[in-house]
Parts: sequence; C-alpha cells; structure tokens
Amino acid sequence: MRTITECCRSVGRLLAGLAVLFILPIEATRAENPARLRVLMTVGGVDYHTGIVRALRANPGIDLVVRDFDETSALFTDAPLDAFDAILMYHRDNAAEPAEQKALTKFLEGGGGVVVLHHSIANYPDWPDWWRNNVGGLYVLYGNDRHPPSRYFAGFEGVAVRVGSHPVTERFNIPWRYQDESYADLWVSDDVTPLLRTTAFGSDEVLAWVGPSKYGRVAYIQPGHGDRIMRDPIYLNLIEDSLNWAATGAAVQ
Repeated sequence: MRTITECCRSVGRLLAGLAVLFILPIEATRAENPARLRVLMTVGGVDYHTGIVRALRANPGIDLVVRDFDETSALFTDAPLDAFDAILMYHRDNAAEPAEQKALTKFLEGGGGVVVLHHSIANYPDWPDWWRNNVGGLYVLYGNDRHPPSRYFAGFEGVAVRVGSHPVTERFNIPWRYQDESYADLWVSDDVTPLLRTTAFGSDEVLAWVGPSKYGRVAYIQPGHGDRIMRDPIYLNLIEDSLNWAATGAAVQ
C-alpha cells in the first residue's frame, strides 16, 4: 500500500506536468508576438464610453493597461511610465502636478509617444508648455481677450478627409462619414501638422493633427465621445495607427 507521502509526491508530479501543459502555450504565444505595443490608457475625470477600452483590449497587437484618474492621486510617475511604449490620454484633469510634468516630459524625451484623445485636449491649462508646445492645442474653458471659449456640439455628423501623407493616416484613404460630439473654436497652434480635415458646420476644420513637440511624438484626435464611433472600424484603425506611430514613429506593418 502506498503511503500518504508517496501519494502526495505523485499528485505533485501530476500537477507539475499539467502546469507545463498550460504554461507552454501561453509562453509560446508571447514569443510569437513580441512586438505588442505596451499602452497606458488614462481615463476618468469625466464620463466616458468603455467601448474603446474593450476594442483595444481585443486588439492582439496591443497590451493595454488602464489607469483611472478618479482612483489615483497621480497618473504619471517615472516608474509606471518606464513600462510603456505609448500613452493614450483620455482623462480630464485641470492641473498637472510638478512630478507629473517631469514624468511626462521625461517619457517623451526617452522615445515614448502620447495620443491625446477627444476631451483630453482640455487638460492642464495651467501647464502652457504641454498644450502649447507639445499638443499644439487646447479646449479653452473660459474665454479671454485673446481667444473665445471653445464649444461642443452633440450628435455632429461630418465627413473627414486625409491631409497629406503620414504614418497615422496611411490606411485612411477614403472620405470618412462619422457621427460624434464635435469641438469648435479650439486654440490650435500654427505649428501643428494637420492629419484630417472636415468642412462640416459645427466643427473646427482640422480634426486631427501632429503636435509641435520637440521632445517626442504627440498626436491629437478630436472624435472620441460616443459608443457609436467606438465601434467604427475606420476609427479603430486610426487609433491603432496613431498609437503605433507615437510608440515607434512608423506605420503599422
């Protein structure tokens, strides 16, 4: 008769064997796809649709980590940013702490890139170097003598076309009919590189652009409010391509 010790050893060997069977396919999958983009997506500060999170997590080329502004005192610090290739900024924050400013600048200088999405164009009005010299745009919450307040329009319908040639819009080769919340009267730098334009009433003409950042790669995309656009394959391609460019400077292969 086998002792309890012998039985335990047998069970242990069996479990170890099963573990190998389950672990090997996972490791093999990782080895087959080493080029997944490591993306930090920031959310919170305002209501948002989660469809974009689900879509990006279903993308086999993206390893997505989501951090919620409403659940942490600081979204950006040196240690977490070192683990990512690109940031998808989709939160709303009126103030950037000095440590966050330093971390974001260091991230860009180190070769990382940032895609600023929809309402994040209103971020950090107290940090002019960010919105003026990196993003190249700002949603002006309160107008002044130099610029009127920005406006938004729900249920906007427009047609967007590509401007010039750029890795972000390499797959964007047809007029795109879309419906989403639009922005008008944004402050936009003369130094941005336009990527998409629309002539529809109720939106600024330049719909997406590359910012003038001298530190690294920064892009802005205006649409990004409703669940409908989050399921639009053209829009999802645009997000994927902008993240890939922000991380690598190249087009999606």
